[in-house]
Amino acid sequence: MNKSGDSSMNDRSRMMLYALTAVACVIWIWQSAKEAMADGTMISTSNIIFLVCIGIAAVYCAVNALILWWRQPGKDDEDDNDNADESAESDESTKSDGSAASGDTTNK
Repeated sequence: MNKSGDSSMNDRSRMMLYALTAVACVIWIWQSAKEAMADGTMISTSNIIFLVCIGIAAVYCAVNALILWWRQPGKDDEDDNDNADESAESDESTKSDGSAASGDTTNK
């Protein structure tokens, strides 16, 4: 629970929100640049500062969406974890067999 008492968003919801915000920012940049070109104010200081700020927001949201997307467990990850568990178990059994054999040679 977060401070307001509501349950917090899961990572998938946050990822989708970041992605939608990034898309909205890119569309806003495109629309603003198109209007500025028509008005002839593309190289005005205020317009450049505005476009840079919205661009930073778009990049920030896109990067966070990608990070959250890469962190999500998928069906392939579950299979990989099962395979890793099986290989770890076989390694442990090999180690125990090897140590028992080496123990027999030192007792002789």
